[in-house]
Amino acid sequence: MPDKRERILSSAEALIARLGFHGISMQKIATQANVATGTIYRYFSDKEMLLRCLHEERLRGASAAILQGVDAKQPSHKQFCTLWFNTMRYLQASPDSLCYRMQYEASPLFNREEEQQMDERYFKPVHEFFESGRVSGLFRDMPAELLGFLALENLMLLTQKCTKGCIELDDALYQQLLDASWNAILKR
Repeated sequence: MPDKRERILSSAEALIARLGFHGISMQKIATQANVATGTIYRYFSDKEMLLRCLHEERLRGASAAILQGVDAKQPSHKQFCTLWFNTMRYLQASPDSLCYRMQYEASPLFNREEEQQMDERYFKPVHEFFESGRVSGLFRDMPAELLGFLALENLMLLTQKCTKGCIELDDALYQQLLDASWNAILKR
């Protein structure tokens, strides 16, 4: 069983994914986590701190999952395939995390400057991959952030559709999507 802090975070994430930010309270989080409400305050000073910690920890986890097995010494296409499949697997395995992130980014808690700092901290190797491809002339001449969006961030919407049963994918379609994402960023 996860420790109390992780149960609190996971409960908050699941509740926000299901009910939105305004539908949760510390009491609901405590009930879902099977802890006393006062226990939450041993780990977090208030609801805002809990939500900010949840956001950063989930970004850290996403980064670790997405970067797993990526080797900068490998050819760019191999690195890209690893990044793409890791991203897809992470999003499919973590639908609450995806919903939470979308809710968080639409909330007043979202701070563009803090988000850029966290992106730099956790996703720097991803940005460097796209920037290196751009500088070498392999990828389109556009900011690395946009290359990453074209190649990877669109997977968030795709995963959402798959999770809701709107789209069904098989191995052949995954490969076609991977190829389309790769071709979208290649310089022509």
